[in-house]
Amino acid sequence: MNEPPVAAIVLAAGASTRFGRPKALLNWHGKPLIAHIADVVLASPARPVMLVLGADAEQVRLALGNRPVQIVVNPNWREGMSTSVRAGLEALSFDVAAALFVLGDQPNITPELLATLITRFRDTSAPIIEPRYGDQPGNPRLFAREMFAELTQITGDQGGRLLINKQAGRLVAIQVDDPGMFEDIDTLEDYASQMSKVNHQRRDQDSARLAKVRAVVSDMDGVLWRGDMPMPGLTHFFAFLRRHDIRFVLATNNATRTAAQYAEKLVEFGVRVSEAEILPSCDVVADYLTTIAPPGTRVFVVGEPALAQSIQARRFVVSEDEAEIVVAGLDRQATYARLAHATRLIRNGATFVGTNPDRTWPSETGLTPGAGSILAFLEAASDVKPFIVAKPEAVMFQQALARMGSRPEEAVMIGDRLETDILGGQRAGLGTIFVLSGVSTQADIEHQGIHPDWTFRDIGELTQVWQSVIE
Repeated sequence: MNEPPVAAIVLAAGASTRFGRPKALLNWHGKPLIAHIADVVLASPARPVMLVLGADAEQVRLALGNRPVQIVVNPNWREGMSTSVRAGLEALSFDVAAALFVLGDQPNITPELLATLITRFRDTSAPIIEPRYGDQPGNPRLFAREMFAELTQITGDQGGRLLINKQAGRLVAIQVDDPGMFEDIDTLEDYASQMSKVNHQRRDQDSARLAKVRAVVSDMDGVLWRGDMPMPGLTHFFAFLRRHDIRFVLATNNATRTAAQYAEKLVEFGVRVSEAEILPSCDVVADYLTTIAPPGTRVFVVGEPALAQSIQARRFVVSEDEAEIVVAGLDRQATYARLAHATRLIRNGATFVGTNPDRTWPSETGLTPGAGSILAFLEAASDVKPFIVAKPEAVMFQQALARMGSRPEEAVMIGDRLETDILGGQRAGLGTIFVLSGVSTQADIEHQGIHPDWTFRDIGELTQVWQSVIE
């Protein structure tokens, strides 16, 4: 039997007069403070998640993006926080058993704390649950439905304490280990202090995690080079990996070159890498085909010679006529006639496999159309979605880890595309390192909602930082 829900009401209606700008929009490590608070609450069992806004409501609403939260605008916010409490309670449905009140300027709370408050309420049915550090009470607090009527009668900003004192004999407290969890941001000095502490903690944590990495899956285009221009620090990066016996596979969504051709390109840049350490998507596709079709199956290829060579090497027949499978990737010589033939085959039942979804490809002169553009054409014409084997899908990561004999938890993905490299690495359970030398930008992190574990300017900066934590 499902238990009645416990809602979360985030109080964020104040005017932030001491800041001269909306406190909710302060940058909190790459995202607006209110978005950080919303993400913490959404990671807890509390549902629904409601945000009560007042001053600058529209700006704050936009900062929340598409997060699945319910917005309540309190027109009486100038009369004190009690009006926001009342507005939040009045918007709740009748099936809600209790409400967690979360302050919109308390950035150190955790999903685990919220979950503990909810669990203790379900275990005790107490009217009020509050966290404490020793004898010091703090927020967020949970109030059972039986308290809602009295909560709506509170006025101003101080009446809540009288109600809590009244229920002291029935109140249940839980102890927390860190008093910093209760800290809120009232002044610019508070903000600077908390940002500094979190930055220090994160640097220590990130350094420890980076020092434990024993395997790397790395993209190539936009990470190791751009077009025919090597990235600064390329040779030092590989020398560092070799010196510390960190295994690697260079896994690229680009299917226009074979592993041997990529190895030759790296030699031109002063780096020697074996073909077994290179995994282009043409090989990923060819290996995948062996799991779904027998040798001799006919395959129509929209792609460049490397893709057809890899497929033929697995004893498939690359056909220019009828085919049971259509494989499509980047093809800079694609003609309308070939795309039309591929469309006809797919519409007649051929399996549609795509190398990768990258809509663009980073050249030395800028972004140009990628394999994803070809796939979009064929999908629109055939009304069939392709099965993608390269990043961000699992097949490429599974093959890369198998080659290294590595586990996801000891590996990282290095990439320049959030929606393929970083998202794929996260889905596969790898740590993620985002470099700003390719396609995606720092601003894209919040826009796309894909947050890497580390961000560096390029592999040169990555190598310098990595060396500092293990040498």
